[in-house]
Amino acid sequence: EEADLFLVPVYVCCNFSTLTGLPSLAHARALLADAVDLVRAEMPFWNRSAGADHVFVASHDFGACFHPMEDVAMAAGIPEFLKRSILLQTFGVQGRHPCQDAEHVVLPPYVPPEVAPRELPEPEKAHRDIFAFFRGKMEVHPKNISGHFYSR
Repeated sequence: EEADLFLVPVYVCCNFSTLTGLPSLAHARALLADAVDLVRAEMPFWNRSAGADHVFVASHDFGACFHPMEDVAMAAGIPEFLKRSILLQTFGVQGRHPCQDAEHVVLPPYVPPEVAPRELPEPEKAHRDIFAFFRGKMEVHPKNISGHFYSR
């Protein structure tokens, strides 16, 4: 009753394709829909705000659109049941993009050392009681010459 926000810990990138060994997002929308159905049915908090105070993590290509190819992601957009929720995503662009058509917080997937303030302790020496992991790649994929696949 006292909480301002509720994290729904469904990490769709934890599933990997058995054929390629790469992350598979084909199941993402159904998995998230099942999680929302469960939260909606068993906990009163989703229903009082229609999910506006619920937080989801979308730490993969094209964030909450849940597809690694931009044209498919843009065509599908964000699932309707997530549009009122808060989305933590590493996908950030200038201007309007259908994969950001919801309240969202963009977390940079990489911050070069020269940008980070010098007074922060080294991560491995800092005391932390909250951890987060955002999966992504920083290299240019050899088949990504066209820029068709997100690789920021």
